[in-house]
Amino acid sequence: MSRAVVCTSLIGEDGLEIQPWATPEVGPRSVRIDVRAMSVNFPDVLMTRGLYQARSEPPFVPGSECSGVVAEVGAEVSGLAVGDRVLAMPGVGAFATQVVVSPPTQQVHRIPDEIPFDEATAFNLTYGTAYHGLLRRGRLEAGESVLILGAAGGCGSAAIQVAKAVGARVVAVAGGAQKCALAESLGADAVIDHTTTASLSDAVKERTDGRGVDVVFDPVGGPDLREPLRSLAWNGRYLTIGFASGDIPTLKINQTILKGVSIVGVGYGMSAILDPAANAEDMAQLFAWYREGLVRPAIGHRFSFDDAADAVRLVHDRRAVGKVVIEVPA
Repeated sequence: MSRAVVCTSLIGEDGLEIQPWATPEVGPRSVRIDVRAMSVNFPDVLMTRGLYQARSEPPFVPGSECSGVVAEVGAEVSGLAVGDRVLAMPGVGAFATQVVVSPPTQQVHRIPDEIPFDEATAFNLTYGTAYHGLLRRGRLEAGESVLILGAAGGCGSAAIQVAKAVGARVVAVAGGAQKCALAESLGADAVIDHTTTASLSDAVKERTDGRGVDVVFDPVGGPDLREPLRSLAWNGRYLTIGFASGDIPTLKINQTILKGVSIVGVGYGMSAILDPAANAEDMAQLFAWYREGLVRPAIGHRFSFDDAADAVRLVHDRRAVGKVVIEVPA
């Protein structure tokens, strides 16, 4: 029996309660993890409101990712042993003191000794998405430029570091002085405060000598894509990551012809399921960059397990600066 943050009603954080929760039995292809930390991502906010694409009915335990120590290993699982320090992305159920996951469908990666649990739990979804989006889907190369929207959020802050690690130039967009300062501290070459900018595309062109950017990394969405699209250079790639704004934009397809624009969908979770070998390669590179000091999660907020609902509320209210982490005492 574990303790869990249970969604009792699809009304958001007000429907979350800490309750005893029966941990599933460990089958031959699964492992049990004693959780040390978990992070809050925007899909978790949607899930607690019944708005996520994969809907769960109450009562259920939300939470996309966690980190901890392997406590039990199924007989048919290879590459993992009791005592291994790991990060995991079960997709749902991570907000508990124990989780049972089934690799490789549900990701479990051993983490280097240098990565503490709080940073490990903030690593997988954001850096995995940034790497998969920018490099595998966006084909970003050294010397190219990228516009990162929502640059002070989890995915945005990770994308800044991944882009800089491959030698790209970063134009970051965030709202307010504090968030802009975070983006700059993470290595952005130029920062645009969207709360004080009348035209995003004009601001981007001013910072790229009139050319525009090669790639747009967009985890925000919104009702109108015209300004980010206008920010692209010829043959630019627009990466659709998610819709943290709450609005899913529409597009008139003729707008892609004007600059030869490619609209590229980025589905990190499914890509990891369908191609776990490639995902393992990506994580290995990200861990290597961590050792080199090129990437490191920007944790802006820490909560105790008992205050998990407040952590979800912070993300929902868009007050988070960097990653939001919930810690579980050993």
